Amino acid sequence: MDVLHTAIEVSDLDATRHFYEDLLGLERSRQYEKDGVTNYYVTGAGPGELQFRVVGDAPDPAGIEHLAIASDDVDATVEEVADAGVTIEQEPRTLERVNRRLAVVTDPDGYTVHLIEDL
Repeated sequence: MDVLHTAIEVSDLDATRHFYEDLLGLERSRQYEKDGVTNYYVTGAGPGELQFRVVGDAPDPAGIEHLAIASDDVDATVEEVADAGVTIEQEPRTLERVNRRLAVVTDPDGYTVHLIEDL
């Protein structure tokens, strides 16, 4: 398995873009809006990304919305973690728009983890 991205809540997309692109030299890999939230991704030389979620003036102080982890087989992974007593927040489903399977589980500390399989 590989780490795909970490989602971080931010209040100012322009300041975020400036810091990560202009100052640190990362590149924008994609951006979209869903449910009124702008999702902006940057990447470096490796396969992982940082996802910034623009939520307004008062982001969650913890800042972490979810972690995304690659899985070769989301259905088998969910079955395995469910057998171990892990909470399944969303059963596996196919996201046609991005050609991926997604399931959402909760880690031992309550963080949301997206299990993602490229199809």
